Amino acid sequence: MRRKLPGVREIIKGDKYEVNYVVAGRRYQYRINAASLTEAHNKKLEDMADKRKNISTLLDNGERLNTGFSDAWERLYADLIADNLPRKTIQHYAKTYSRMFNEFINLRFPDLMNFGQLSLPFFREYKNYYVNNLNRPRGWRAELIFVKAIIKRLYALGYCSKELIDSLKEIKKPRAVKKEHPHIPNSKIKELFQYIKNSRPDYYYPLYFISRTGRRINETTLIERRDVEWKGFSPARLNIRAETTKTKQNAPLANLDQELKQVISEAYKAGLKCKEPYLFLNMFNRRCTPSKVRECLKGASKQILGVEITPHYFRHRFLTECGKANVPIVDVMAISGIKDINVIVNYYSHSTVEGQTKVLEVSRVW
Repeated sequence: MRRKLPGVREIIKGDKYEVNYVVAGRRYQYRINAASLTEAHNKKLEDMADKRKNISTLLDNGERLNTGFSDAWERLYADLIADNLPRKTIQHYAKTYSRMFNEFINLRFPDLMNFGQLSLPFFREYKNYYVNNLNRPRGWRAELIFVKAIIKRLYALGYCSKELIDSLKEIKKPRAVKKEHPHIPNSKIKELFQYIKNSRPDYYYPLYFISRTGRRINETTLIERRDVEWKGFSPARLNIRAETTKTKQNAPLANLDQELKQVISEAYKAGLKCKEPYLFLNMFNRRCTPSKVRECLKGASKQILGVEITPHYFRHRFLTECGKANVPIVDVMAISGIKDINVIVNYYSHSTVEGQTKVLEVSRVW
């Protein structure tokens, strides 16, 4: 049996290992060179100790607690870049930081100069400002997630105290507002796909795949040709890797019907002569990026359906239709790659006219 140590994963035995751990609320994940699993584990423990010591020293000395908000952002931005976060995520960090520590603080608390002066009332006032003055009650949930993420990162960098993080726990995250998705009959969906297939067959492949499996757009566009397992001349399985999924867990698609096999096979053959490793390529033989696929679908749906939809609509539709058909939850999770059973149950709990009619039929006694 292969030996396992927490937070260490073997990449190349006796050479390369991946380590991951959490210090001060921040997760670190990277690869190191080591002669053995034990050496990699010991290096991980040393790195953890060094980071804890650095943070403790900074906080004890108050070295960075008096740093201005502009200077702190430069260090925070460098930290985000070092973690190789998506550009869109970094932009979201930047907008939230600027709104809170530039726009809002100048308007309401012009005398505050550093994070050592912040306390819970400041963040409660910011909540009221965001929800009431900016009139964004539906956006506060997402905003609060980034506010807390910013403060956690600043604590890890030594710019604020642990007490500030603890105080933020008093501000509870509101419940997510369920987005209303339009009901679109199968005939119109078929018409939409036919239109996309004729105009942009390169985008038809990933969109059809999402509609049939309920997979996420980001995960779908990162599937590579090497992930396809063949049985003779026909695709038999997709080994969707952990690093491409939101949950960072392997989520293989082990069962394919004839239509999915055909779409995967055609997409695979279209990229055989290309250097790009991805399964779904655009007309320029580059990876189909989520933003471009989303843009294509919005335009096509507006023209054919009269409403704009995004790839996430097909994920919602997949789960809803499975719920209405009472498909076993474990099978839905296997196809969609969803690991959280609560996500599935939420869709299975949707009340429908068909379902209510069936209940009344069952309860009829004469």
